[in-house]
Amino acid sequence: MVKQVLTLLLVTSVSAGSAFSQQIKITNHNYVAVTGKWKSDSDLVKPKDPSAKVEIECDKNISLCAVAEGTNLSGEGNLFTRLDVNPVHYTILHWDSTGLVAQTSARDCVLGKLVIDFRTKSVTITETPKRKGSDEDNEFCSVFTKTVTSRLVRSNS
Repeated sequence: MVKQVLTLLLVTSVSAGSAFSQQIKITNHNYVAVTGKWKSDSDLVKPKDPSAKVEIECDKNISLCAVAEGTNLSGEGNLFTRLDVNPVHYTILHWDSTGLVAQTSARDCVLGKLVIDFRTKSVTITETPKRKGSDEDNEFCSVFTKTVTSRLVRSNS
C-alpha cells in the first residue's frame, strides 16, 4: 500500500511539473526547436495578436536563433531558410549542457536577450531599452523606458 501511494505521488508530481514546462526538442546537442506563446510579466504589454504563436529554432553550428511570431507558422523547412516568415535573429553568446543565451540588437530601441534553460525547460525573452547615446537614441525610442520579460508558455495556456 505504501509503495502504491509513493508511486502515485511521484507520478502526480512529475505530471504537475511537466504541465508548466515547454516541450523543447534538442537534436544532436546542437539544434533546438520550441513552440508556444509569449506571456509577459507586464500588464502594459499586450500581444499584438492574442492568437499569435511563437516558434524558436536555434542552431549551435551557425551560432544563431530564429524567433518567429504569427498565426500561421506551419510550412516546409526551418526558420532560417523559409521565405514565408520574417524571424528576428539572435546571436548565440553561450551554449552548454544546461542551456543557451542569445542576444539581438536588431530591434529598434530595445536590446533582446533570449534564454533557454534545458534543465527547467523554460524559455524567456527580456527586452531592455537601449541606452541614451546609442544609435537608436531618438524621440521614437524615448517611449521605451522599462525592461519587459516574457516567458514562453504552451499554446493552450
